[in-house]
Amino acid sequence: MHLRGRWWLILTFITPGLVLYSVFVLSSFAQGVQISFTNWTGFTPTLEYVGLDNYVRMARDGAWWRAVSHNAVLLVIIPVVTLGLALLLATLITRGGSGTLRAVRGAGAYRVLFFFPQVVPVVIIGIMFSYIYASRGGLLDGLLRLVGTDILAVVPNGPLGNPRTILLAIALAAVWSSVGFYMVLFLSAMSGVPQELYEAASLDGAGRLRSFAHVTLPLIWSHAQTALIYLAIGTLDSYALVAVMSMTGTAADSGADVMSTYLYRTAFSFNSQFGYASAMGTVMMLGSVALALVTFRLTKREELDY
Repeated sequence: MHLRGRWWLILTFITPGLVLYSVFVLSSFAQGVQISFTNWTGFTPTLEYVGLDNYVRMARDGAWWRAVSHNAVLLVIIPVVTLGLALLLATLITRGGSGTLRAVRGAGAYRVLFFFPQVVPVVIIGIMFSYIYASRGGLLDGLLRLVGTDILAVVPNGPLGNPRTILLAIALAAVWSSVGFYMVLFLSAMSGVPQELYEAASLDGAGRLRSFAHVTLPLIWSHAQTALIYLAIGTLDSYALVAVMSMTGTAADSGADVMSTYLYRTAFSFNSQFGYASAMGTVMMLGSVALALVTFRLTKREELDY
C-alpha cells in the first residue's frame, strides 16, 4: 500500500475521535477560557467582559492561595508515598531471592488484594475512611480504645476535625486507593527485565538493594516517570476525595480546601461567580500542563535498551 493510501486509512480511523474530542473537550476548554474574562453568573443570557479582572482578583485572593498551598502539600505527600510503596510492594512480590526474578508464593492473590481499592469508587473510599476516622465508633478509635485511650485524646476533634491533621488523613486515603494500581504497573515493567541481568549482578556481589538501584529502577524508569506525571496531575485535582471527607461544615474544612473545591464553591455557592471560577479552572488547566512538562523534564533520563 502506497503512503498516500495509508494516510487516507489513518485519517478514516482517527477523524471521528478527533471530531468528538474537539466538540466535547477542546470546545469546552475554549469556552471556559472565554468565560474567565467575564463576570458571568451562569444565569444571564449575555456575557459582560471585564478583561483580566478575574485573574488580578485571584492573585490577591488569600483563600485561593491557601488552597494552592494545600495542593502543594498533597503533591509532595501522595506521589512520593504512593510510588514508594508501589515500588516496594512490587519488588517484594517479584524478587524471590537474590539473583533471581520470580514471583513469590501467592503473588496472584497479592495482586488482586492490593489492586482491589482501584475498582472501588472514590466516593465510597471517602465515606469508608470517614467512618474509619470517626471520633465515636470509628475503626481507629476502636483500636486505640484497646490500649486504653481514644482518638480524641490523640488528635483533638478527630483526624477530620483538626486543621493540622485533615490533609494528612485525606492523603493516606488517597495513597491506599492508588498504590495497588501502580504496584501492578511496576510488576508488569519488572517482568520484562531479563533474568540474566539479575544473575550477573548477583555474581558481582550485588544484594537486593543494589540490584534494585542499578538494575531494576533504571530499566523501569520510563514507567516510573509516566506514573509520577499521571499521579501528580490527578493529585492536582483531588476534588472527589476532599469533598467527601472534608465538607462537613466544621472549622477544619479550611484546612483541606484545595483548588478544585474552592472553584466549586465559587461557581455554585458564592453567588454563582462563574466568571471567577472559570479563571480558576483556566489556571488549573495551565498548571496541569506546566506540571506535566516540568516533571517530564526533571525526570528525563537516557533510555536503556535490553
